[in-house]
Amino acid sequence: MKRARSLMTCRVISAEDLRGWVGRILENGPVMGPVERKGQPGFYRFDDLIRPEDLVLNYTTTTLPPKKAFSPPEETVFRFADGDPPKLSPVRGTPPRVLLGVHPCDLSAIDALDRAYSHPPPDRRWQHNRSRTILVGVDCVPDAYCFCESLGVAQARRPCDLFLTEIERGYLVEIHTPAGADLLAEARTADARGQDFLEAEHRRRQKTLAIQSRLKASPDRLADFLEAGDFREIWEGIASRCYGCGSCNTTCPTCFCFTMDDEFDWDLKSGVRWRAWDSCQLMDFGLVAGGHRFRGERWERVRHRWHRKFLYLYRRFGRAFCTGCGRCSRACTADINIVDETNRIIDAATGGEAHAE
Repeated sequence: MKRARSLMTCRVISAEDLRGWVGRILENGPVMGPVERKGQPGFYRFDDLIRPEDLVLNYTTTTLPPKKAFSPPEETVFRFADGDPPKLSPVRGTPPRVLLGVHPCDLSAIDALDRAYSHPPPDRRWQHNRSRTILVGVDCVPDAYCFCESLGVAQARRPCDLFLTEIERGYLVEIHTPAGADLLAEARTADARGQDFLEAEHRRRQKTLAIQSRLKASPDRLADFLEAGDFREIWEGIASRCYGCGSCNTTCPTCFCFTMDDEFDWDLKSGVRWRAWDSCQLMDFGLVAGGHRFRGERWERVRHRWHRKFLYLYRRFGRAFCTGCGRCSRACTADINIVDETNRIIDAATGGEAHAE
């Protein structure tokens, strides 16, 4: 990371020139970015931009994460038709585009999904869509639900091509890849001065101080606790409040489970195969032939969620599959807060002697 930063170059772009730059990018192809949800002031979503003015960079979070740019909540994989042999017509993925305004926690999530979807057998659809997208990150203003500092991703940059930090002159633009440099070449920019770097660093420090929610153990210690401990009482306590609606999974930027199904046309000779996001918190998620359900009890599904985020995938990929974005806690209709419940687990494992890290 230190070496990458030493090779990185920076420019400055004014707010006015940034709007003009986004407009020129839109002339050449689609751009997805955070926009305010219609009729819901203060709530944002990632969507294809129509005008540069629709882009909102000073947002706190979006309801759904930007992974939807590469893996939509529901998509058609291919069409099929009866024949000898049957005819399959793959449906193309997303066109080349720019994904703009991605926060560090979501950049880290995309990096996690890159690892997961490249693990054998690789997901070619994700890889195809990712390879055709330029990522432009932007620093954020955390709220009470954010705990990215505990996961070590508050300053994440990988795998972005450009990264923006708001300063007095506009934005300090970090150039991380040749693709990012080529994209920025279409903008009017200025040399970065020493004061610009000082302002960006001050903003990063203020962001760190603003993050109040913190876990009481590092991800590696948490994985050890979950692997060694029996926390059934805690799982049952969470399950007694949980509605099993799956909102925590469907808003999570790192969950990657999906379901697939075939939908036939009226003639029963043709149709489509589609896939959609799925949730391990739904009762039928583990339903198999014969009517057996793996993790049939709600507390078992709750346990699986924590093990999936902080144990199983940590052991496989060397990192937690949680970025501290707080979306699951915001979306939970039962007001189950992942930080509070995880700290209860840590307290149970340490006898209450752990402190926020």
